[in-house]
Amino acid sequence: MDKISKERKQFAASSSIQLLILIIALIVGFVVFFKVDTIKVLRIADQKTNEVYFSTPVETSYVLTYGWIHSLEHIPWTEQYLILDNNKLLLKKITMTAFGAGIPHNKGKVTKIENGLIIMDEIDEEFDEINWIHSQTATNYIMLNDKIVLKGEDLPQHAALNLKIEKRLKIWLRFK
Repeated sequence: MDKISKERKQFAASSSIQLLILIIALIVGFVVFFKVDTIKVLRIADQKTNEVYFSTPVETSYVLTYGWIHSLEHIPWTEQYLILDNNKLLLKKITMTAFGAGIPHNKGKVTKIENGLIIMDEIDEEFDEINWIHSQTATNYIMLNDKIVLKGEDLPQHAALNLKIEKRLKIWLRFK
């Protein structure tokens, strides 16, 4: 074997070891300085373009509430959902002031009247997502844990919207 060929092999072996050391150092540095985890995010986006209009971190057992005005009967109506561990939405309760066109009369295990409101409770119906054509006047508010996060006018009029819970990867510095 000639001298040049021997030097090339040594250089190639040396370069491979240096590259391996660099990769290991980068991995160790990433693990030491960064934390990687998943978080749940509630997101509302356009059904066709996927343009995101609203996104916020949520946790299992957060309560999502829609406050609507029925488009035909013009009565207030709320729907209360529980965010589940599997990223689904569990419809728990519907509250309204009266029955009318398109309003179910037999949802849930319990139907009662309290303070002039009809309450259908223990519905326990799971949804992967919620799709609707948005009306700025029909949607009064969207709440998380009794805090209003959106009002009807915050979303585009007549847009085909989609609400779902997604898992997202989150990377952040360990030390601040």
